[in-house]
Amino acid sequence: MKPNFSLRLRIFNLNCWGIPYLSKHRADRMKRLGDFLNMESFDLALLEEVWSEQDFHYLRQKLLPTYPAAHYFSSGVIGSGLCVFSKHPIQEFTQHVYTLNGYPYMIHHGDWFCGKAVGLLVLHLSGLVLNAYVTHLHAEYNRQKDIYLTHRVAQAWELAQFIHHTSKKADVILLCGDLNLHPKDLGCRLLKEWTGLHDAYLETRDFKGSEEGCTMLPENCYVNQRELELFPFGIRIDYVLYKAVSGFYVSCKTLRTTTGHDPHSGTPLSDHEALMATLCVRHSPPQHTPSPTHGPAERSRLVSILKEAWIELDLGVAQARWWATFAGYVIGLGLLLLALLCALAAGGGVREVAILLWTPSVGLLLGAGAVYVFHMQEAKGLSGARAELQHVLGRAREAQNLGTESPPALLLQQEGDGTEEQ
Repeated sequence: MKPNFSLRLRIFNLNCWGIPYLSKHRADRMKRLGDFLNMESFDLALLEEVWSEQDFHYLRQKLLPTYPAAHYFSSGVIGSGLCVFSKHPIQEFTQHVYTLNGYPYMIHHGDWFCGKAVGLLVLHLSGLVLNAYVTHLHAEYNRQKDIYLTHRVAQAWELAQFIHHTSKKADVILLCGDLNLHPKDLGCRLLKEWTGLHDAYLETRDFKGSEEGCTMLPENCYVNQRELELFPFGIRIDYVLYKAVSGFYVSCKTLRTTTGHDPHSGTPLSDHEALMATLCVRHSPPQHTPSPTHGPAERSRLVSILKEAWIELDLGVAQARWWATFAGYVIGLGLLLLALLCALAAGGGVREVAILLWTPSVGLLLGAGAVYVFHMQEAKGLSGARAELQHVLGRAREAQNLGTESPPALLLQQEGDGTEEQ
């Protein structure tokens, strides 16, 4: 590779809001999205909430001349909704479905049935290895009473670990998607602090778009205004994050967002705003010496975030075990009730009443059994993530006490932060 190597990457990301039968004007929006992507000719287009594989195949055919490589990540009952379109050949791809993804009995939310996941593409670009990740974390629904906070924190940690374990051979790491996390939320801070990924909105030299980079705006006619009651200017929950390693340097030259309407026709492409980033990757080091990235303040911040995440998961484990215990008591009572009904039916005294109560009693027993199994699985999943955080937190505290470089640079044993100072 030439010493003066440089590469420009144009990235597009959008949560498409493509729920069959429920999302308004879905077919028209998919058509206009395809037209827009063909006209702009990005290097990579990463999409979320393409819930219908029929929509993916429609886009696949429409975009084939411009984006010859594409992949849809299948998982869950409904599907992950994740897909990618690339101008460059895809060398490898894989996916990881999150261990925890909401509750199956919250049918009206539907996240559990989707199989939320992270998808990975490996691209080779002029000798450079790019790992591109696309993901969609669990939705929030109610910020004041967020029953999914623990699951989202666990997903953020799982995502960070997946990126670490699959990016050891990568020169550049790119993560795009709907994280359903505000910039200062615990999950977002944990993800960025542990992986070292940089936020394109915060790093770019040239931003044009919505105020504060918000990706859900009250001006958008498809947005549920009740979701933005506390945020009159909108919220930022969709991200382009990046990092370079192995001596490469990456900077975000430009970042654009849509502003509540299609750039050309005026009608929104989705209830989310699109992100369009131009990244510049180069091999030669910067002319100036970057400031240390893992000083005492950074080490202390990392330890604080890891501890905060551990506490949140510990609370989640306790709650999951409480529900499992409660379901266990219901199962015991259900078995006693069934035994009593069997005795009454055999005695013949109130045979008709016993038979009448038999079916709902069996239903109660099966329902309680399902709740017990699910929450035991939830408790074990959270316990696993908590144990990982406990181990990492201990290592980070050791590094802090010794005054050495803290994770991820030390604990993950990765090479230096390759992101150019702006």
